[in-house]
Amino acid sequence: MRLPFMAALWLAASRAMAQDAAGADEPSKDDASATTLETMVVRPDPEEVVDLYRFRNPIEVEPGGLGDAWREPPSLEQLGKNGGIVPVLAGMAAQQIQKGARKIPGWKEPVQAAVARPPPLSEEQAARALRLQEAGEP
Repeated sequence: MRLPFMAALWLAASRAMAQDAAGADEPSKDDASATTLETMVVRPDPEEVVDLYRFRNPIEVEPGGLGDAWREPPSLEQLGKNGGIVPVLAGMAAQQIQKGARKIPGWKEPVQAAVARPPPLSEEQAARALRLQEAGEP
């Protein structure tokens, strides 16, 4: 990857040096075909730093049911970004009120009944599609 890039950079630089050398012999005049290249900074790709003292667990553990239900408590930084402790406590209070309201006799969950949509094709269109499929036409 680096070799073709360096070769292209070398070719571009050699052409620019050849134009400068040709222009040095002639008196200065404005040439419309001459171009000035912008400065290009070439840096190597950053390599991954390997920490030899980092612990690597040799046992791979698959996620279980606890990982799905567990939620880390918010850090102090997250609390600050979300407006402080007051909105968080208000949300927790609202959750507890909702839990209590579900225990009230006669409470019904807000469930929307499922409604089936009509078939995409009428009977005539379905019969025509079946005929075309059996005939092998697209």
